[in-house]
Formats: sequence, C-alpha cells, structure tokens
Amino acid sequence: MSSKVLCKSLFLVVFLSMVSAHGDTNILVNPGFESGTDGWFDRTCSIEAVKSPVHYGSGSAKAYNRGANWQGIKQSVFGKMEGGQTYKLSGWIRLENAPSDSVALSVEQQDDSGTNYHNIAGATATDSDWVLLSGDFTLNVRGTLSVLDVYFEGPAPGVNFFVDDANAYGPEVIAPKPIPAEPTGACQIDVSIRHQKIEGFGASGAYYTMNFVTHKEKAELCNIVFKELGLDIFRIKNNYDIDPNSFRETVEIAKCGEAARGRDLKIMMSSWSPPADLKSNNSLVGGTLKKSDGKYMYDEFAQWWCDSLTAYAKAGVKVDYINMQNELDYEAPWASCKFTPTAASDPNLAAFDTAFETVWQKLHVEMGKDMPKMLAPESSGLGNCKEYIENLDDLSHVYGYSHHLYDCSGCGSAPDRFIPRMASLRDFVSQHGDKPVFQTEFENEPGKWDDAISTALTVHNSLTVEKVSAYLYWDLFWAPGTALVSMDDQFTYTIKPTYYAFKQYSAFINADWQRVEASTENTGLRVSAYISPDNKKLTVVIINITADTDITLGISIKDFSTSKGKIYRSSQTENCVRVGSFSQAPLKLPANSITTLSLSANGK
Repeated sequence: MSSKVLCKSLFLVVFLSMVSAHGDTNILVNPGFESGTDGWFDRTCSIEAVKSPVHYGSGSAKAYNRGANWQGIKQSVFGKMEGGQTYKLSGWIRLENAPSDSVALSVEQQDDSGTNYHNIAGATATDSDWVLLSGDFTLNVRGTLSVLDVYFEGPAPGVNFFVDDANAYGPEVIAPKPIPAEPTGACQIDVSIRHQKIEGFGASGAYYTMNFVTHKEKAELCNIVFKELGLDIFRIKNNYDIDPNSFRETVEIAKCGEAARGRDLKIMMSSWSPPADLKSNNSLVGGTLKKSDGKYMYDEFAQWWCDSLTAYAKAGVKVDYINMQNELDYEAPWASCKFTPTAASDPNLAAFDTAFETVWQKLHVEMGKDMPKMLAPESSGLGNCKEYIENLDDLSHVYGYSHHLYDCSGCGSAPDRFIPRMASLRDFVSQHGDKPVFQTEFENEPGKWDDAISTALTVHNSLTVEKVSAYLYWDLFWAPGTALVSMDDQFTYTIKPTYYAFKQYSAFINADWQRVEASTENTGLRVSAYISPDNKKLTVVIINITADTDITLGISIKDFSTSKGKIYRSSQTENCVRVGSFSQAPLKLPANSITTLSLSANGK
C-alpha cells in the first residue's frame, strides 16, 4: 500500500470516528456528484458535473463563470436539520485556473432574524491537489426558518474550482408523514366572500429584444405571448440613454403586444441600472449612485427617470407602473445598482428612501396625475422587502409593494416552502397601508412538466397565501433553452410546458377581477376562484398535485348560479386544451394536472 493511500485510509478512519458523535447520517444528496449535479445549485454562476479531476469516485462538480467571491455551489438542507443540534460539515475543494487562493465552506440561514452567513471552515486551495474543509455547525433558529443552504465559495472572481465528497453528518429530521390524498373530494366556492383585486398577470421582455423583432415569425410570436397568454402587464427594462437599439426594439414589441391583444397592455418599467455616468463605478454593472460634491446624485437620478418616461411616451409607450430599481438589495454581476434602506444603514450606499422620495417628487411636479404608479422596493426576495418598506418617508406615495422570489433556495421546486414568509409579508403589508402586492419576477426552469406544476403551485400560493394582486413570470421570451417561449433561431421557436401552466391562470383571469373564497379538504388539490367586475364570469383553477391519484371532485358554488362553462386542462400530454363542458356533475381531475373552469352566470 502506498503512503498516499495509507494516509487517505487513516484519514477516513479518523473522520468516521469524528462524525460518529454527530450522528451517522449524511443529509446531503448526491454528495460525491456521481449523479451529476442532482440536488446541487449554483450561487449566481455556472456549475457542471465533470469526470476529472475527482477526489474519490467517478465525478466532481465545477463552479465557473464566477463574478464574485461568494459565488459557488450550494445544496439546500432545509427541513433536514434539527434546531439545537450540531452537524459536521465537510468537503474537498481544488482550483482549476489559479495556483492558490482562499476557499470556504459556509451556511446561509434565513429566518425571522434576517439573512445570516455562517463561516464553517476556510483554507488555501491549489490547482495541484485537493484540500479538505471541515467544521461544526449548530442550527439555532429564530422564528420561522425559510432558507438553509450549505455552500462552497471563496476564490477571487474568475477563479474556477471543483468540489467533491461533501458531507453533512448529524441527526436528520424525520418529516411527518403527509396525509394521503383521497380519490374523491368536495370543493366549496363562496362568491360573497371577496379577497384582493387583481391587477393582472404578466411577464418580462427585458433581454433578447433584437431576436424578437427580427424573428421571421414575429407576428405569430406576438399573438402567442400576448393574446393567447392573455397578458395584462408587460414588464420592460428602462434602456433610455443606455441602449438605443433595445429602446426601439422594446417600443416595437410593446406596440406589437397591444395590437395583438386588441386592447390596452399595461406597461411596467424597471431600472436595472441608471446610465454609467450616474454610477459610483462608472459602469452599468454593480456599484451604487455616484456622488457629486460629497452628495449622492439623487436629483440627477430622478431627472433621468423623468426624461425616460417622456421619451417612451413620445415613442408611443405609456408606462403604467415603475420600479425605481430592480433588485436593489443585490449587487449582481450584470446591470445593477445597489441601494441601502436608509442612509444610516450603510453610508457607502445610496439610500432607497431618499432616492424614492426624490423620484416621486420630480415625477409629481413634472407629470402630475399622469405620473405612473410607483412600486417599491422590488427586492430580490421576500426577506429584505420589509426593511425597505418600513423606512420609506411617505407610504401615500407608494401605490403598491413589489418583490421577487429568489431568496429561497430550492423553493422553486418545493413551492410550499414559500408559505411561512409569504404569510409573514401578508401580515406586514396589512399593517403598512394594506396596499396591493406585486410579485414582479420569478422563474423555475420551464422545460419539464414537473417545473410547470411547480410554477402553478407558486402562483397559487402567491395569490392565496400572500394575496398578491399581480404575478409576473420572468422571461416571456429568450434565446434557446429557457423562457416561456424559446426562440430557437430566427425561424423557429419552442413553447415550453410552463407557458401552458401559466396560461391556466393568465388567459382566464383579467385585470380588475377579484379573488373569492374557495376551499377543499382534499390534500391532493389546490383550488382558487376569481369573479369578474360585472359578476357575470367566474374562473376556478384547480391543481392536482399528486403524482398518481386521479381525483373526482364535487363542486358547490354559493351566490353564483351557472348552467354552462368550459373546462380547460394542462398536463404531461395536454397543453391548455378544452376537454369538455362544465356541469354540476363531479369533475374528473387527472393526477399531476391543472384544470381551469371558465363559467358564465345563468342568462349571461
């Protein structure tokens, strides 16, 4: 036996004796990457499974396209760790394109205390051999836990690194057994109990605008993404004085969408970054607002917004809503601009409360009643939203609250994990003006039917738990591989399964409708219902979340008499197709499907 093999064998014996005190369960899935990257996710970079180099076994993972030290590879252990217990975390790291650099093993935890980052271990890694990171982590939770990620990070931006044989040893939480869904059930809809008013369903067209306007099937695409999808809101990127080509293309797409719909299309505009000459780093990427004579350039930022709206209006696009800064809490490796809630929070960053009020005052003076509705804060997730809202100077200047859903690792594939934080924000909003809430950007990979069902469940939870008034998907169209509609080349396109799942809501529920009470005791179903302003139409959306249980559902409707209606369904084999007419007879709901009832009142 070689000395190297002997050393590794001795290490294994010592390591196993160390973890025995922490329990003998490795709660990480696919710890050696023998199943590719299953169970692992990137931290805003790229990851891939590789066959070489490996520490042990047949595979490892590589993190690359890294724009910041904290970017790397992670796995969610949410629901697997027990509060108050200690876990032995470890993993092996090796660099690819740098002789040496610092690396770290960390844990991100989000609960009622906010977001906390725990450094577990650090070391200097090289490109010639593997280094072990190992340390203890004790889980202490304040309030409700929503995110718990183990992740590897550390080298300088641009340095690629490999991870292999990661472990998290300790007592694994035994989840309570779910109540199985019954093959029959009952649903009650009470139109007399009203909830939030709907502002609309929408999606973003912030990138790949040139691909869209030059596509040989542009007219057909406009019909598919605007008319057939029934979009109420089109979210665009403010490219005024930044990218004149994208400005013109966005205007063209907005007009194309409105023509396809045959009626007004609401426009929501967000700033990814103001022009570089207003930025602290003279770049669209990263940074904050620039200072002039020791003061942040709030007035100049407000003037840019005012000029932007004037330019878009002159080009024929009236903006209905604005988000002053997209993901203001996140300095991304793409166009971005970070703001702190107040000047006292971080003097090195421009303050959102001051910037928001300056922009509002400028638009109010220049545009009066024609100024767009201002939303705030459009944070990257639910977690940071409250701090920005509660520090705003005058809530009467805020039409509604906006946020994304990107701060909950793995929640896109397990949407019920959003529920505690959604409920918390709902209660918070009720104490801060009870304004409409806009979920303005989120996506889960749209390529498979399981992803589509997850999107539908995320929409359902947003509407029924958080009580959002608007839900916007991220990429309405994109280059090959992603988006609701993928533009494969200049001649062809692909409609993804998530398009049809989203359509089950967006094509049958319009702006100014209102959510009404809907409930069922069947654990395999999720039900919501919506009434039109004239009380003549009722839409019911039902998700059968079970993998293999077809459910027969009886429906009773109070305060809405109907004798006719249409049934539409999306599933693994159906793309929002009409499958029959509604009657009071029990409804057949196939497993893993979404069903929409489009009902009309008697005599209407």
